[in-house]
Amino acid sequence: MLILAIDNSLDALNIVVYDGALAKASETVTGGPSPSEIISGITSEVLAQGGYSIKDMGSVAVTLGPGSFTGVRVSLAFAKGICAATGLPLIGIPTLDLLAYPFSDREGAFICPLIDAKKGEVFTALYQVSQGTIHRLTEYGALKPQALPGFIRKPCICFGTGLAVTETILSGIEGVTVEKDENRCRISIEAMGDLTNILSAGKTTGSVTHPIYGRKSEAEIKFNITVT
Repeated sequence: MLILAIDNSLDALNIVVYDGALAKASETVTGGPSPSEIISGITSEVLAQGGYSIKDMGSVAVTLGPGSFTGVRVSLAFAKGICAATGLPLIGIPTLDLLAYPFSDREGAFICPLIDAKKGEVFTALYQVSQGTIHRLTEYGALKPQALPGFIRKPCICFGTGLAVTETILSGIEGVTVEKDENRCRISIEAMGDLTNILSAGKTTGSVTHPIYGRKSEAEIKFNITVT
C-alpha cells in the first residue's frame, strides 16, 4: 500500500511516497518560500516523480509535533484537506517518536530526543528500547535544561537541536551519551516511511489527529484562549 507522508514540524519540509518497504519518491525543502505557499506544488512534484497520482495512495501520514507551531498546522491542515477530498485514512506521527525511531537497535538504552523550543526550553519525551521496539515512557512536553538530570534515566542517548541549550548540563552526567551527529537533528525520510507503515495497521478513514504543541502557543498565553 502506497503512503504519502508529510513532515513540516522542524526546519524542513519533507514529503515521501512509501510503498511499505522503500521510499519510492521524496523531496526535502529548506529555506525559500513559506511551506504554506509550496506544500501543494512540492507534493504534486513528488507524486509525479514516482509516476503516481493521489488516487494511487492508500493513506496519508503527517507529523503532529511538537516543533514549529506554524509548520505543524500548515502540514496537518493540508493533509486533512487531502483526506477530506479523497476519503483516504489519515495517520498522525508524533515528531519526537519519529526522531527516536532510528535508535531502535540500541537495546536497553533510554533515548531522549531534544528539540530546541526556544525561550530556553526543549521539547522532549523519554523512550526505552526493548526487544527492538521503542517504548515511550513519558508525555510530550517542554522542559528547562536544568530539569533534565531528574528527567532522564541511564544509560541514555541524548540528541537533537536542543543540544544547543542542554549540552553543557548533559555532558557532565555519567551514563549519558551526547550524540552530535547533525543527521540526528533532522527527520529521516526512511524512518518516516518505516514508522508510517507500522502505524498504518488498523487505521481507518476519518481517524482523528490533533497537533502536539508541547506547550501553550503565544496566542493562547496572550489572549487566554485554547487553540486546537
